Amino acid sequence: MLLGITSLGQSSVSANSLDIHENVLSEDITVNEEVNNDEGLITPFAEIGPTYPGTNFAMRVGDVLYSTKALGGSSAIVGHTGIVNSDFKVVHVTLPVNGGTIDNMTGYMYRHGEGETIKVYRPRDGMGVNAAKWATYNYSYVKEYLIQIASTLGSISPNYCSKFVWQAFYFGEGTDILNKNLNANTLGFVTPGNITDSPYLSYQISFKVIR
Repeated sequence: MLLGITSLGQSSVSANSLDIHENVLSEDITVNEEVNNDEGLITPFAEIGPTYPGTNFAMRVGDVLYSTKALGGSSAIVGHTGIVNSDFKVVHVTLPVNGGTIDNMTGYMYRHGEGETIKVYRPRDGMGVNAAKWATYNYSYVKEYLIQIASTLGSISPNYCSKFVWQAFYFGEGTDILNKNLNANTLGFVTPGNITDSPYLSYQISFKVIR
């Protein structure tokens, strides 16, 4: 659901630097898997990487990860989203770091509770690479995690998880993945559920974190 859709002044986002860091944790994690393959999504545009933990399903640059619970205990938004980059790490905006960060898969899963489900949504038509690139170049500009019900969708900081993923596809791919004719000047709110309902994404697989 989007609220307060209006047009405001142009927002600008800089992508002049690349500042990647990762959270590496050594905890062993096992998973249960549920697979829903969609062969029609296999395209040459996005690089295929290692498999998702505990599965034989290959990661792909631009995959969107959705978890059912908000990281950091936020009650204002349900769920959490991130995007897989070309290093097969997850770029996301989260409350525990009060901004943007990059986690390897072990670190990303460690942020979730035991038994929590993580779902993989894959961009259609070869999209995703440029969205992942934009996210990698711009996550460090997010200096504060804050959910604002009425903010321009193009503003980079403060930010929250699902708005950042929307921005990655809008600025990186030139696509409003909600397919609602939204733009950077739109005043609104994007939920994780809005992202996973996108006609440009398709559900692929889910796995549960077990510690």
